[in-house]
Amino acid sequence: MPTSRLLIKGGVFFFIFAGVLSVHLFVEPLSHTLLNAEEEKESFASSTYYVATGGGASDSNPGTASQPWKTIQKACDTLTPGSTVYVKAGQYNEKITVNVSGTEAGGYITISNYENDEVIIDGTGISGDNMVYIKDKSYLKVTGFTIRNNTGVSDGSGIRIEGSGEHIELKNNKIYEIRGSDAMGITVYGTDASKSISHLVIDGNEIYNCDPAQSEALTLNGNVEQFEVTNNVVHDVNNIGIDFIGGEGTCPDSSKDAARNGVCRGNRVYKANSNYGGGYAAGIYIDGGNTIIVERNIVYDCDIGIEIGCEIKGMVAYDIVVRSNFVYNNGKRGIGFGGYDYPNTGKVKDCMFYNNTCFNNDTLSIGEGELIIEYAENCEIENNIFYSSSQNVLMTAAAVNSRGMVLDYNLWFTEAGSDSIVIDWEGTEYTSFTAYLSGTGQDAHSQFDNPGFADTSFASPDLHLTSQSPAVDAGDPASDSSAVGTLDIDGDSRIVGNRIDSGADEYQGTSTSTTTTASATTTTTTGEACPTEKIYGSDSVETELIRYFRDTVLSKTPEGREIIKLYYEWSPAVVKEMEEDERFKEEVKAVINVFLSMMKPETY
Repeated sequence: MPTSRLLIKGGVFFFIFAGVLSVHLFVEPLSHTLLNAEEEKESFASSTYYVATGGGASDSNPGTASQPWKTIQKACDTLTPGSTVYVKAGQYNEKITVNVSGTEAGGYITISNYENDEVIIDGTGISGDNMVYIKDKSYLKVTGFTIRNNTGVSDGSGIRIEGSGEHIELKNNKIYEIRGSDAMGITVYGTDASKSISHLVIDGNEIYNCDPAQSEALTLNGNVEQFEVTNNVVHDVNNIGIDFIGGEGTCPDSSKDAARNGVCRGNRVYKANSNYGGGYAAGIYIDGGNTIIVERNIVYDCDIGIEIGCEIKGMVAYDIVVRSNFVYNNGKRGIGFGGYDYPNTGKVKDCMFYNNTCFNNDTLSIGEGELIIEYAENCEIENNIFYSSSQNVLMTAAAVNSRGMVLDYNLWFTEAGSDSIVIDWEGTEYTSFTAYLSGTGQDAHSQFDNPGFADTSFASPDLHLTSQSPAVDAGDPASDSSAVGTLDIDGDSRIVGNRIDSGADEYQGTSTSTTTTASATTTTTTGEACPTEKIYGSDSVETELIRYFRDTVLSKTPEGREIIKLYYEWSPAVVKEMEEDERFKEEVKAVINVFLSMMKPETY
């Protein structure tokens, strides 16, 4: 084997060894899952059942395809671990309580529509607060339903999860006409102090035409952790779109009373507009949550785009990363963070805002602009684009906010020009960009320039970069994938060339930039340069698992960050060899699976 191949394979094995070592050093022991799962595995025979609306359907039937059950509730009273029920097309007038639970050993219980059938769960005329209610259940999948007409409710939901549980998936459901007060789409309340709701997946759902005020359309509250809220569409609701909450007393143990350690990715939220209190509904809101990544979302036509806050006195929202989001045409502000009335409220600290694109926000011209900072500590705002509306307000920063704020490598723009801006920093209003730079000491490497978007029509903008955009290769040259992520708003490579772009979109054309050091000149080509993505795909479970481990474990320590750096240094060479040698690709896959098996042994 050539020396280069040996070096590359050595690099792969080093990363796997270092990753496995990190699991043992930095992650809580995976208990008997790793060592004794097979010995302790129960013997469950998986079964498939059916529900239908036809004349022969009956809950006294055996639930076979030819003799289906009549109600979904029958399935939710009967299924055992490892079993699946397929519900065939039709309207089911019922509200459902899930009384069964899967197990780690026996497998998931799956409640799903049949093939591509439209299955409607309709609550018209039926009592009860929730259309689908789940409490203290685990290893459960609910997928493919239309859930509607839960009307006249006070604190009710389309789908509600309470108590504790693990490995619950809500996918591809459509929820609408949930009406009343606090009439919400999907709600998750971790109320158990001894056990969280964890490993929760809420993916691909649509929530609209609901009355969540004064609550939220999709919310995680209390003792909820290790979650993925991804690819959902929330729109036309009368308060907050998506919310991650802490400090409200949902969990009796205050140390666990916060949504935490999760991701909010790839969601689209629009027309989330509050009908009370002057209208301050955010499309995406973190209120007292912590350790959450908010990335690759699109938020528009809401009262507020993305807000990181903490309403409860004495609480802190911390370790939030907001990156690679499009935020535009929102009524009052684009992105905001901080305690709005500290010390009467909580505060925000140690949060990062990277590579977001804010365009034409504060459409109501109330003077908040693209970015508003209230009471916060030790936060970073880098690589963003802020393009103001016609009132030229770029940023408003409260008089008490500036403890440890760092703004740099941002691109700012108003169509009126650099001498007609409005930035309010600690009570001083700056009307020229030059005066702002000299007066605050912030944004030392930032620029004022037209970012060159594909389309700047306010009604329907296209915020992708063009080839001549000054945002291309304008971000912090020290940006690291562990902080800014590996993918941009579209799921393309986050860093193309040798320097990250400003804003949420990474221009994917050929970059002519190079980075020269004392020892070498480095050039980088476009395309997939990550072995895991090359093998499994950028949106695969395996790639997400690697990313989650990178972002929540390795990036937290100096040793872990060094492992990340080495991995990305080796990746282009590994991918190139994989493209040229299929056998080598299989060898790389085998060693990556060693690491994956430590995290998810039942699959690998």
